[in-house]
Amino acid sequence: MERYGDRHMSFLEHLEELRWTVVWIVAATLVGTAVAWYFSEDVLELLSRDLSHVLTQVLGEGGAYDLHMFEVAEAFTTKLKIALLLGFLAALPLNVFKVWQFISPGLFHRERRTAGPLVAMSIALFYCGAAFAYLVMVKLSVAFLFRLKPASVIATVRMGSYVSFVTKFIITFGLVFQLPLVLAVLSWMGIVPSRVLKKGWRYAIVIVLVMAAVLTPPDIISQLLMTVPVIGLYWIGYLLARVFERRRDAESDT
Repeated sequence: MERYGDRHMSFLEHLEELRWTVVWIVAATLVGTAVAWYFSEDVLELLSRDLSHVLTQVLGEGGAYDLHMFEVAEAFTTKLKIALLLGFLAALPLNVFKVWQFISPGLFHRERRTAGPLVAMSIALFYCGAAFAYLVMVKLSVAFLFRLKPASVIATVRMGSYVSFVTKFIITFGLVFQLPLVLAVLSWMGIVPSRVLKKGWRYAIVIVLVMAAVLTPPDIISQLLMTVPVIGLYWIGYLLARVFERRRDAESDT
């Protein structure tokens, strides 16, 4: 028997709660996607306008720098990609809340009191990572990569490919920005003490460089642009780990 709230639940009842949690998450994402569909064309125009602005700065005036369509169904699939991404981002707070609602009854009161702010911080950090990805990483990466274009080659960007490029950056950096919380939780659980984080920062840099090489386009600028903020997030995680360790020690003494 497992405790859930103020009553006990059987294993099957627990599975039923899990099923409804998944149903809520899928439904919220689909509703968000359906609503976002109506804005997908405006978002696509924004992407095309920003891309054209960046390429004009890099390659000069006179080029056709708008997004181009190469397949019959590409407009539909590209708008669907945008709607799915926006739907996921819009439904993220509700989905995280439903997951928290499912697991929180199994935690002690002090654990809920500590983990609750972390859940809210996780959502905020994901949005910060997504914004950083588009406003900084995407534009600087595009500028750098197109500077490598031979003069004899005409710059033509396929819209489906570009939307996938942007989506990869947004999801990747949304997840990467969770690093401080991951380190704080590991320290809170006693798995990775803060003193280990402080001593192991050199190894962390090597790991981050490897991650940057795998997750970003194959150019040194994109890799450095990812490495610098992640190292900053690492030290933020270290500070959070110190805070949670002190809170845990204070609670254990009472």
